[in-house]
Amino acid sequence: MICRPLNIYLKQNNNFNPAKSTPRNIFFVWNYLQWGGAQIYFLALMRSVSGRFAIKAVLPNGSDEKLLQYLNAARVEYDFYEGSMDSSKAESIGQRIKRRWNDLITNLSLAKHLSQYDLKDSIVQIDVAPWAGFALLFYLICKTNVFVTFHTAIPELTFLRRTLWKTKFAVLTASQRFQIAASNVDVKKSLRSFVSESRYRRIEVIYSSVNAEEIKRVLDESKTRREVAEKYHFPPEKTWVCNVAQFIDRKGCWVFLEAIERLQKQRSDLFFYWLGTAPLTEEVRERVGKYCSEDNFRYLTGNEIGESRHDLLTLLEASNLFVLPSFQEGLPVALIEAMALGKACVASRINAIPEAVKHFETGVLVEAGDSEKLAAAIGALADDKSLQSKLGENARRTVLENFEEKVIGQKMLRLYESV
Repeated sequence: MICRPLNIYLKQNNNFNPAKSTPRNIFFVWNYLQWGGAQIYFLALMRSVSGRFAIKAVLPNGSDEKLLQYLNAARVEYDFYEGSMDSSKAESIGQRIKRRWNDLITNLSLAKHLSQYDLKDSIVQIDVAPWAGFALLFYLICKTNVFVTFHTAIPELTFLRRTLWKTKFAVLTASQRFQIAASNVDVKKSLRSFVSESRYRRIEVIYSSVNAEEIKRVLDESKTRREVAEKYHFPPEKTWVCNVAQFIDRKGCWVFLEAIERLQKQRSDLFFYWLGTAPLTEEVRERVGKYCSEDNFRYLTGNEIGESRHDLLTLLEASNLFVLPSFQEGLPVALIEAMALGKACVASRINAIPEAVKHFETGVLVEAGDSEKLAAAIGALADDKSLQSKLGENARRTVLENFEEKVIGQKMLRLYESV
């Protein structure tokens, strides 16, 4: 493990040097355990700027071992603090109060942990929203330069909540130490009414990206269909339909299963699999079983997928179609990785997804929540190999021209160096 005790780390890592006049250190920070696209986005940034800055990840104790494996593979130093945000649904006022209290304690623990470093010669790139972590962000901008990248557009708000959020943005953006970036154009547009016009013009769009070398390795080392089928016990003769996401409502998991249920009544040549992170609860597994059997659908956790990102991308490459039926998204890394691998994609027409998926040019767009149209799109693509090939080729070219990690990373590097 790369993680070392804090006092040893501070003594041995000479790159973390407060005597420098320009920022030399970047801390990548988040306060939750249920990881996903934001951490893959961070990993791409870490790789892109590691030659210029000393990099360290700060994450909650109890973080998923698979995520730690990814950090180790990228040779990223990391350490832990106690506590994590509560992402469970609050059904009562009492539960809401308890969750708010937990979140407050978590952010206090994180602030205390970061205060052990001399932050004045640093940048903190943190995945905390101003409305949820205002006090933590305010504390940090009193100490150092803070970057927040927004991934998903701000939704419609009540008048009172919008006013409160705008006030928090106004206080934070009054400091030149507080920097905002957006991971897609849709997000940037949603921020317009929350910041001044001058601040809005300074917001850079730093897209999610793909590592072209990593994609090439997967394609060059492509395993045969039978090899993948034997390893994961998939039916080799069927058309494989894949999704990569957390298995939660926002990702359209039940819409996906409703589409499977429709399709399996019409045909028997399709096999679906969902690549997730955490195991499903017994309650969720029982609900999944009401839609389909293991003959038609499999859910794989990170441990079942394999030890590395290469294993996940190999499973993604082995699929015939990629499907993303989300209700709310930024521009998901999984989607653009599937496109880079030449997969024909079906995705919801929401948020930033149309920035990469052009209908019947680089993929197929359907309305979020419409399982009937989702099933029809999957079925039509499964039957049209020529269209699959055309969409996959266009998708791959689009991603490599517009969402390549080295190009995107250089753009973020310039932002870091400008503070």
